[in-house]
Amino acid sequence: MVRFKNRYLLVEFLVPGSLSPSLTPAGPSDLNASSTEVPAHTGDEDESEDEDELLPIPTLPFMLPVVLPELKTGDKDEGGQVVYRAIKNLVLSVFGDEGWGRIASSFRVIYHSPLTTLTFIRIARHHYRLLWSAITLLTTLGPNNVPIIPRVLAVSGTIKKLQNTGTAYHRAVVGQLVSAGVSGAALSGNGGLNWGRDVERERQDIGRLQKA
Repeated sequence: MVRFKNRYLLVEFLVPGSLSPSLTPAGPSDLNASSTEVPAHTGDEDESEDEDELLPIPTLPFMLPVVLPELKTGDKDEGGQVVYRAIKNLVLSVFGDEGWGRIASSFRVIYHSPLTTLTFIRIARHHYRLLWSAITLLTTLGPNNVPIIPRVLAVSGTIKKLQNTGTAYHRAVVGQLVSAGVSGAALSGNGGLNWGRDVERERQDIGRLQKA
């Protein structure tokens, strides 16, 4: 049986005014989840999706948020739609109807984190570079057109591998926020009461991506 092969991209949208670069680059150890964080492989999954293994993305300095990014994209579902529309409009503007026609049927924003801006995107394997180039051309995001720096953190042929990376990176971002002394009130906007719960819910959402 012929199976459609996809690529999955992990993207973050950095807000320049809320960042402070650390002295240590984000190396592979920062992006690898431990084996206990992800359910064991139990089914017939697309383990052969990465037969044309991708070259690793060069490491960049870890950008430390010192305040919560003010993208105001709403919850995870609303934020996903904001990201989808922004990328669609840019593809139409730069690559025209032909470019959008190539990716429209397979392009999907699987998950968007309102707290960390981490975003999981699916695209057909043959067109992932077109989508990647469009993402890097984004300059603003959200209803207030907040200036951003988009950064593709990882690309994989399976959602499971990208989920591992996303879980580890989400922990790293939250850990850096806490170590920087960003208060729960600033992060949650509700006196800090929901901060821990929101973080844990996002991790659970990322953990369920394999089943989406």
